[in-house]
Amino acid sequence: MNRLKANIMLTFALLVTSVSFAQDPIVQATILDSVDVQADKLYNSGISQIQSKNYKAAIADFTKSLELRADFEPGYFNRGVCKSEEGDFSGAILDFDQAIMREADNPESWYLRGQAKYTLKDTEGAFADFNQTTTLQLNHAQAHYYKGVIRFEAVDYKGAIENFTKATDVDKTHAYAYNDRGSAKRQIGDIDGAILDYKRALMIDDKMAFTHNNLGSVLRKKGDFKGALASYSKAISLDKNYYIAYNNRGSAYFDSGEFQRAISDFSGAIELKADYAFAYNNRASAKFKLEDYQGCIDDCTKAIQLDANYSYAYQNRANAKELLRDETGACADWKMADQLGAEGVKSFLGACK
Repeated sequence: MNRLKANIMLTFALLVTSVSFAQDPIVQATILDSVDVQADKLYNSGISQIQSKNYKAAIADFTKSLELRADFEPGYFNRGVCKSEEGDFSGAILDFDQAIMREADNPESWYLRGQAKYTLKDTEGAFADFNQTTTLQLNHAQAHYYKGVIRFEAVDYKGAIENFTKATDVDKTHAYAYNDRGSAKRQIGDIDGAILDYKRALMIDDKMAFTHNNLGSVLRKKGDFKGALASYSKAISLDKNYYIAYNNRGSAYFDSGEFQRAISDFSGAIELKADYAFAYNNRASAKFKLEDYQGCIDDCTKAIQLDANYSYAYQNRANAKELLRDETGACADWKMADQLGAEGVKSFLGACK
């Protein structure tokens, strides 16, 4: 039994925080107070540095300003923004902690701290912060979106759909939320709903290669191979290095009985990613269909070298070995495939000693 494995990646495109969250400069004080005036000047200089994307210089200015005025919430907030931009997410969290201590009603402090926590894989803490963000600002589309992402990763697909829907209710142009809601619907078997959401996403932004790839996968599942091939081809035209789309288009060609074209696409995926075990196994399946049994064995062997637990590569290699009259080798591979959980192998084991 030849199992063709299509490696379909459900792609989340997480939006990068913009420094547009930086708060406005302070109007200069009219009453001369040397410490406060100096703190204001340093803070305003930091804001100017943010606008020029000189984040390290901005951090230095905010730090000096806070040394003069330690209770100034905007200084902590904006220094946290800069640290996030510089990749210092732990430092950013500490600054957002300080900002929240001083002004707990600013939803952006909770949201940006949630983003930093999510980046550091503290998903529980991130979800709590995004939840607080939407409590303070119900129409915060990005916080709803990230809550959906976290629920999707936790395999709570219905919860993810709920959050992605809230994001699109707030922002009708949120292409990523439509894409990811489509992926969640696909996981619960709502293929028609997934198709509609992927198409909605592409109506907003037709340049998202991963959405074209995702649409291709659900169209293929519906048996619309022509539509699937068109979607995969569009993904590849947008991203020449999209090895997953090459693999998936190869799978659609395989399903259509165009085995030589399938081999060409699987080879294209391997050229882009030499350690792509799925593509080797898929190419082996296509070679098997063309009765190139030794080529099938060679590709299965490569897939197994890359992933020693790849049950269907063992199964496919066993099938090819049997047709080349290598009964001993076939039985050994069928036994390994069965141990690793491949379906439909036990029927072959009866002939093995």
